[in-house]
Amino acid sequence: MSSRLLIAPLLLVFLTALSSFGCDDGDPTRIGPSSVSRNARFVSSSVTVADQVAIVPVPAAFCPFASPFFIPASVVVRADGASDLQLRQMQLRFVDMAGVTGGFRTIDGAELTTLFGSTLIPAFGARTFPVTLPFGCVGGTTGTLFIDVTSFDLTGRQNLSSVQMHVR
Repeated sequence: MSSRLLIAPLLLVFLTALSSFGCDDGDPTRIGPSSVSRNARFVSSSVTVADQVAIVPVPAAFCPFASPFFIPASVVVRADGASDLQLRQMQLRFVDMAGVTGGFRTIDGAELTTLFGSTLIPAFGARTFPVTLPFGCVGGTTGTLFIDVTSFDLTGRQNLSSVQMHVR
């Protein structure tokens, strides 16, 4: 009976040692599923905006029904590689000088298509997407507009770019 008690732990140690041979040893010359990178490099892209923008007053605006100001922003998305890009989403967030978030807007793919007809950015090309953010019912009128742009290439790899512009 004591020999059976010794066989089980020895068998367990043997199986554990045997299973460790299947683990990736970090050898870059090795070919197999563990050497394939799942985070393949995204097609080269860039997003740019003007450094500074002035707010635009909205006549007869009455909070909270209509914001008294809006921020116009022209977001330029470039496909710097050999693959077309598709714009998936934009998020705009205004933060005033005191750190108060005065406006937030998410524009999803369906709304982007409605606004611009197409969200395609051709390979080695650029498109400008003019957007606005209403604000002014909360916080000040000078600060920073943060813009997050999500795009993807034709293979489905996604990229998030963040830019900011000063608002005066």
